[in-house]
Formats: sequence, structure tokens, C-alpha cells
Amino acid sequence: MSVLGHIGYGVEKKLVTAIVMSGHGLALMNRVEDHAGVLSVTHHHARGTDRRGQRPGTLVWIERDVITVLVEAAHADAVFRLLFEAGHLDLPHQGVILMEAVSRGHPMMPFPEGFEADQAQT
Repeated sequence: MSVLGHIGYGVEKKLVTAIVMSGHGLALMNRVEDHAGVLSVTHHHARGTDRRGQRPGTLVWIERDVITVLVEAAHADAVFRLLFEAGHLDLPHQGVILMEAVSRGHPMMPFPEGFEADQAQT
């Protein structure tokens, strides 16, 4: 259960996800976190394998950073453009970015201190 269960309705939102070269995600996250309309932004590291151009039976590990931004729809294009340009995603092999509509979402926030005690009393 979330403290913010009532938030998320009534505001049209989009989710912008950018997968960029490893080591660039934190800087991009910091760049958009205070942008107008940004409700929530997260960053995490991802790792996988790539077989392309390799001999059979060998794998190459690749690592990327993933930035996920929940943003009000009116500001989504500006946030998308900022990530696209700052991440140099117009250059080959730098990553990928996508945007999709979401029906409900709210900022990720921790429970306030004493929340469990307040819930136990009700």
C-alpha cells in the first residue's frame, strides 16, 4: 500500500525511458530531475549479453544505464528532447529512448516516519 494512493488521477502523464551508455545515466537523471512537469525520475544499471558478430558459444557482456521519468504529458516532449540531446542519442550506438502514455502513476516516495504506527491505531 502506498501513502500516495490518492495521487495519480486527473493528470495526464507519460513515461519516458532512456537506455544509454554505462556511466551516463546519473548525469542525465540529475539533468531532468528539476525540469518542469517531472513527477518522478529513477536511474538503474542494467547488464546483458550480446551475440552479434561473435563466434558460436561465446557471449559478450554489455552494460547500460536506464533512466525512467514520469512526467506530466504537457512537458513530456521537452523532457524527451532534453534526454535525447544530452544523451547524444542522435549518434549511432549511443542508446535508445522511448515514450509512452500511462494511465496512473505517482512519485515514488518513502513512507513517513510513524506511518506504520498510525495505521496500526486505525
